[in-house]
Amino acid sequence: MKRFPWFETILIIVVLSISLYAAFSDAQNFSQRWFMRDDAYYYFKVAQNISEGHGSTFDGINPTNGYHPLWTVICIPIFALARFDLVLPLRILLLVMSGLSVATGILLYRLLGKIFAPFIGALAAIYWVFDPQVLNVVYQQGLETGIAAFFIILFLYKLHDFEISWRKVDISKKQLITLGLLAALTMFSRLDLVFFAGMAGLWIVFRGHALRYYLPLDIISILLSVLIAFTTRFGFPAYFEHAKTAMTMIVVALIVRLPLAYFLGLHQNLSAEKPLKILAKLAIFTLIGSAVVSVIMLIVARILDFSSMPRTILVMDALFSFLMVGATRFIHKDLHTVSDQSKTDSPLQTLKTHWKKWLIEGSIYYGILVGLLGVYMLWNKLTIGAFSPVSGQIKRWWGSFLISFYGRYPHDALTFFGVNSKGDGAAWQPIAGIFGKWADKLTFLDSNVNTRYVIILLAVALVFYLVLRANKQKAGLAISRLGILPLFASCILQIISYNATGYSAEKYWYWIIEWIVIVLAANLFIGMISKRIPSSSIKQIVAWSIVAVLGVSFITSFWNKVKATMPHNYWAPDAPYVDIIPTLEANTELGSVIGLTGGGNTGYFIKGRTIVNMDGLINSQPYFESLQNRSAGEYLETIGLDYVFANKSILESQPYKGLFDAYLTDTGVEFGGNTLMKYGN
Repeated sequence: MKRFPWFETILIIVVLSISLYAAFSDAQNFSQRWFMRDDAYYYFKVAQNISEGHGSTFDGINPTNGYHPLWTVICIPIFALARFDLVLPLRILLLVMSGLSVATGILLYRLLGKIFAPFIGALAAIYWVFDPQVLNVVYQQGLETGIAAFFIILFLYKLHDFEISWRKVDISKKQLITLGLLAALTMFSRLDLVFFAGMAGLWIVFRGHALRYYLPLDIISILLSVLIAFTTRFGFPAYFEHAKTAMTMIVVALIVRLPLAYFLGLHQNLSAEKPLKILAKLAIFTLIGSAVVSVIMLIVARILDFSSMPRTILVMDALFSFLMVGATRFIHKDLHTVSDQSKTDSPLQTLKTHWKKWLIEGSIYYGILVGLLGVYMLWNKLTIGAFSPVSGQIKRWWGSFLISFYGRYPHDALTFFGVNSKGDGAAWQPIAGIFGKWADKLTFLDSNVNTRYVIILLAVALVFYLVLRANKQKAGLAISRLGILPLFASCILQIISYNATGYSAEKYWYWIIEWIVIVLAANLFIGMISKRIPSSSIKQIVAWSIVAVLGVSFITSFWNKVKATMPHNYWAPDAPYVDIIPTLEANTELGSVIGLTGGGNTGYFIKGRTIVNMDGLINSQPYFESLQNRSAGEYLETIGLDYVFANKSILESQPYKGLFDAYLTDTGVEFGGNTLMKYGN
């Protein structure tokens, strides 16, 4: 008889009750206290315009694609209701986000409950659903993070089922198609999740072979070895003068070293190999691979006229690749149990045996993924004028400035590799922040705070590794069923995709996949510790008592936050949704076109005026090109801009730097540090 899902039921009831309280609170709460980020209203206004037949546009003038597509699609039917009441869609959206939160929590509960024990799954679910920081970053912003988290966990849940089934029966094409479609949905929820979708494909196609472990690890090892060599040699910011060379070398190194590693037997099961034999293979791999990469890079550098190609980088890359690729082999070997040690076919024989199956299954999975991505990119090109979202292009352009109002590229190694403890570029929050606070206090470790921080990271990693090593069989099984390896590899690729070429204005909500890795790793740690305690009724009683106490504590904190944030009968009925709107409406004419450097929430709530986004994130490709060639002032005059409402210091900074000075006349109206200026010659 199936047990009643009491935990899931309680979770749904509690979340629904609190969410309904918030959803029916004062209208002004939604713009002033809940959905406060401009970026969210970029989605909302575009979705509203699409639903009303105006196309993919924020301002009704410029076509745009500066958003992640799946969240926009979900927002369209919700914001079709904006024609009746601007706040009604926000009330519904709050409930939708709460539904995504509880659905993600239930999936975590089921996934970890299957792998370890239900009480461990319950701990993860309670944390995810009721932690105030998760609420703030993932759900309260109104951004794509909620749908992204849901699809990441759903995909992992399906990968878990796949991990169980392929060991028992042959995998059907229908299963591969389902996984491919789910991977595509995950990718479209946040486009940088394409790395996760890609790594998951290797995990799926190469199941039953050591390739599924070594290929993702080698990709990130080769990539990191090149980048460590460049950043060590040049430092910051000088590295970014050579970023193009580094990217070229990464491509060359991957093309050369991956097949070389395979045919040298480094992608075979090495658990039964003697250490000296593995070291011999690694030495040959390093010598041949580095020699070929060096020759190609010296030729390419001459052809492409790179500013420099120091020989020391080639030597350093050889050393780092030997160490990193070698480390993955010995760690993997050390974590294997005796039962996993078996003789495998030679690389050539393995290829002869499996190539057809790998090709067919890879074609199905990646055909769906790449095909749908290609359709999306083609739509972008035909309708917007560029294959990729204009918002990402603009942020990379911002990163090309030494100093700009919107930030700058990474300025130290910790930030570059995403392991820093502070700032929007700190990818591994919230745990990085906790370690950062420890580093501030543990002054006896070293005089330098960054050194202390690195020591703490290494110490925690060592403890985690030793806990896994204490029960190798369970650890290996859990890691496989959680899908942590492709998930972690995709995190590294995502971080590097932003930082290696210079990207400005990274935001803390980008790092949702890293947060999920932290949650899974923490529960893996708890699960491994739990397995050391013999099963008994007392253990279950204690465990569920801990869950109950933590649950009450988290729910109380969650409820207090929501109650304080979303009060009832607090605002006057005529209070504005956005503070600056009364000023703009009082000092501009009906039908005015007003430029703001942001303008998301203003564009959504203002009446009888049109707001044009001037930073370009939710504007058109032609406008972005006009910013680049410094003709943006003329462009805005062409579309009929009447006013600019902005902070003058912003307009005098990069990336604008006086672009609009010739078109601006001060009206004397100011609000919140911004000035209203008449636009046009």
